[in-house]
Amino acid sequence: MNKIKANLIYQSSYQVLKILMPLITVPIVSHSLGATGVGKYAFANSVAQYFVLATALGLPLYGTREIAKLGNDKNLLSKKFWTLEGFSILLTGIVLIFYFIIGVTFNLGMIYFIQSLLIIGTGLDISWFFMGIEDFKKITLVNFLLQVISFLLIVTQIHSTQDLIKYTIILTMMSFLNQLTLWYFVQKKIHFIRPVFIEMWHDLKESIVLFIPQVAVILYTNLNKTMLGSLGNIHFVGVFSNSLLITTVCIALVSSVDTVLMPRATRLFSQNKYHEGYSMIQQVMNFEVYFTVAMAAGIIALSDKLIPWFFGSSFTGMNIILPILGLLVIVIPGGMTISRQYLIPQNRIKEYNISVYLGAIISIALNFLLIPILGALGAAVVSVAVETLIWLIRLWDFWKNTQLTYSGWQFLMNCLSAVTMIIVIKLSTSSMLSTPFTTVFQASIGGMTYIALTTVSKSNPVLSLFVKSEEQTARKS
Repeated sequence: MNKIKANLIYQSSYQVLKILMPLITVPIVSHSLGATGVGKYAFANSVAQYFVLATALGLPLYGTREIAKLGNDKNLLSKKFWTLEGFSILLTGIVLIFYFIIGVTFNLGMIYFIQSLLIIGTGLDISWFFMGIEDFKKITLVNFLLQVISFLLIVTQIHSTQDLIKYTIILTMMSFLNQLTLWYFVQKKIHFIRPVFIEMWHDLKESIVLFIPQVAVILYTNLNKTMLGSLGNIHFVGVFSNSLLITTVCIALVSSVDTVLMPRATRLFSQNKYHEGYSMIQQVMNFEVYFTVAMAAGIIALSDKLIPWFFGSSFTGMNIILPILGLLVIVIPGGMTISRQYLIPQNRIKEYNISVYLGAIISIALNFLLIPILGALGAAVVSVAVETLIWLIRLWDFWKNTQLTYSGWQFLMNCLSAVTMIIVIKLSTSSMLSTPFTTVFQASIGGMTYIALTTVSKSNPVLSLFVKSEEQTARKS
C-alpha cells in the first residue's frame, strides 16, 4: 500500500502541475494567437493524432499489462521490453512515410510537418514499462521538469499571431523530449536482448486487439475537430478545442488514480483476488465521482465570468460550448475507471470493444448530421452524448458481473449539492465583473457550499476515509 500511496503522490503532483500550467499559459496563448491561431494548431494536431495512434498501436495499454505480469525478473523484463519496443520502432518508420505522403498530397503546411516529431516520440515512448513495474517517480520527475521548461518558453516567447510556428515547436519538442528522456533511466532496469521476429509478430497481433478499439476512441474524441476544420471554420475549432482543454485538464487530475491502480488491479485479478479487486474499484468510483461532480458544476457556474478575461474576446460562443462539455468531467473518468481497472486487467477486451465501437458509430453519424448545422455546438452535444453512453454501458457491465456500482445515496446527494452550488454561485455573483478575483471568489464559495452540503448529508467519502484512518491510528496506539 505504501507503494500505491507514493505513486499516487507522484502522479497527483504532476497532474496538479498540468492543471496549474494551463491556468497561466492558456490565457497567454489565447490572447496572443486568437481563436483562429488556436484553431489552426488544433486542426493540424487532430490530423497528426491519427498517425500517433497508429504508431502507438495499443502498446501503452498492452505493454503496461504485460510488464505488470512479469514481476521483478530482469531477464524476463528485458526480453519483453525489447520485443515490444522492437516492433514499435519498425512501425514508426512505416507510419512516418505515410504521414509525409498525406502532408504533401493535401498541402497541410508547416504546423503539420513540425508535428511529425510526435510520431517519432510515440515510437520511442517507453512510459508503459515504468507503469508496468509501478515506478511512477521517474515519469513524474521528467514530466515535471519539461512542463516547467515548456511553461517558461510559452510565457517568454509567445506574444502575437506571428508566433504560431514557435508555439508549435515548443509543444512538439517538449512532448518529444518527454518520451526520449526516459531511455536514460531504463538502462538500469534492463539489458539488451535481441528481439525475435516471431515473438515481435505475436505481440504485434496481441497489441492490435487493443489498437482496434483505440481507433474507435479517436474517432469519437478527435473526429469532431477534424470535421470542424475540414468544413472551413477554423474559428469553431479554436472555440471547441479551448473548451475541451478546460475539461481535459480536470480529467487529467482524476485519471492519475486509474493510471496508478491499473497495474495493481492486474496483479489482484491474476492472483484470483477478485473480491479485493472489485472492492477497490468501487471505492475508487465513489471517491472519483465526488470530485468530478463538483468539477463539472464548477465549470458550468464559472464559465460566464471566466471566459472573457481568461480567453479573450475572440472566443465568442464559448460561453455556450464550455458548460456543455463540462459534463465530460463526470462521464469520462467514470468510464475510464471501469475500463482500466476492471475490463483491461481481466482481459475482457470484447466487452471493452463493444462500448467503443458503438460510441464510434454513433459519434460519426451524429457528427456528420449536427456539425454542418450547429458547428461547435453540435460537436459538443455529440461528445457528451457519446461519452455518456460509453460510461453507462461499462457501468452496466460492471454491475451485472459484480453487483457493485456507485453508492446511490452519495451520487444523488453529490448531484443535488452540485446543483445547489451552481445556484449559490450564480445568485451571489451575478452583478460582479468578469475578473480573476470574481473567478476565485466564485470557486471559493462554490467549494465551501459543496463540501458543507455533502458533509451534512453524509455523502462525503473523503471525510469517511479520514474518519477510518483516525480510527485505525487510534487502535494501533
